[in-house]
Amino acid sequence: MEARIETDLFARVIGRPGPMLVLGLVGGLALPMVAAFLYLTYDIAVRPIGLEGTRQVGIVFLAGEIGLILHRMRRGLSYREQWSAMPRWARRCLALFAATFWISSAYVSPFPAFSLLLCVGWVIHLLFAGAVFNIATEAVPACRSDIWLGFVAGMVAVAVVTAVHFTVLPPDVAAHADQIDWGSAIPGFISVRLFGAWTAAILTLLTGIAWTRSGDVTGRRLLFIAIAFVFGLMFWSATRAAMVGWIGALPLAWLVAGPPRSRDMITVLPLYLTVAAVIASLLRPYGHPAFTFFDLLDPRLNASADAISSLRLTFWARSLEIVRDYPLFGTGAGSSWWLITLGTTRHVQPHNVLVQFLLNWGLVPTIPALALLGGAVIRAHARVRGERSLLPLLMMLDCLLVIGLFDGMFHFAQFIMLIVGSLALCLAPASAVVRGRPV
Repeated sequence: MEARIETDLFARVIGRPGPMLVLGLVGGLALPMVAAFLYLTYDIAVRPIGLEGTRQVGIVFLAGEIGLILHRMRRGLSYREQWSAMPRWARRCLALFAATFWISSAYVSPFPAFSLLLCVGWVIHLLFAGAVFNIATEAVPACRSDIWLGFVAGMVAVAVVTAVHFTVLPPDVAAHADQIDWGSAIPGFISVRLFGAWTAAILTLLTGIAWTRSGDVTGRRLLFIAIAFVFGLMFWSATRAAMVGWIGALPLAWLVAGPPRSRDMITVLPLYLTVAAVIASLLRPYGHPAFTFFDLLDPRLNASADAISSLRLTFWARSLEIVRDYPLFGTGAGSSWWLITLGTTRHVQPHNVLVQFLLNWGLVPTIPALALLGGAVIRAHARVRGERSLLPLLMMLDCLLVIGLFDGMFHFAQFIMLIVGSLALCLAPASAVVRGRPV
């Protein structure tokens, strides 16, 4: 059966759409395209300010999550049953987290409506995880990575829209194109760094598929082309954290599942990636520095590690100084936006998951949150050791966790959606009916 799954990869996904393909098309294509057209801009923020607020909280992706939650509830999803099936330690951690993580947003934050809205987002994410867990039981583990096709289609669509947006300029924009902050102009993404993180997640998912499948030569070459295309987009974005996340997922995959099944992963794929990187390096838009990994002419690069990290060390230090004054329950969700300023720049999130949790929630909610996350990740790795076909989803999860040490993967809704979704897909068992169904 495993060999059949490998050789019929493209035929199965395209020829017989299942719940995973639909899930990928919605999450990877439909939602990013809605965001792309809703938030088209050549500025650091969209207008009016209310629309920018919906972008910051990720309303498009939250709406998609709510849609899946309602759909699965109509199909019989019972959160009470899922709660009863959780280990006792997990129920206690979740209960403590739910009882405390919103307190500072309601009573400490000077903007409680905004902070509580971000808290509501976390409730939706957790319910969404349960909905994905539920729908995953309708697919055998070997088919759950079929979400890849929707995400690749989404990458193609975003690339086309971005190319048009960057080249077909309105007259008033074309007159001062060299003054545009092109790093904030990618349709559907608040910054080029978040675009790079999104491409890294998809790239790692595709790398995991190539890792676990040998298949026929034609199918493998098509898969390598898709990998090279997404890698080229990531390289074009010049997002260092994305590169670190993708590279960091590779040794973890080796530890969990052993070496790639096909030697072409080591001997042929690097050639595809090299060509993609060369092409991407030639397409730097308007010479904008945001699309460069390191500006070698910038004297700050020789100043300190803090400068190389885009002042993250200073930002983390200032955040932790505030945590010291609000250790138990933090300062409210999104509080770094109004509490911490570096020069003239305000940061909506701390660029580190641990600092973010401590600043926003404090120690009391952070401890059970990290226990839940860590326990789920450990169980996901253990599951993949015995179910190698889930490796692509685990690799995407690991990639986002690594990036979360340097950027807001636990702040922005679309990335939390990917993290909790990939965890649910890794952990969900196949129902008895599905296990007995031919692939």
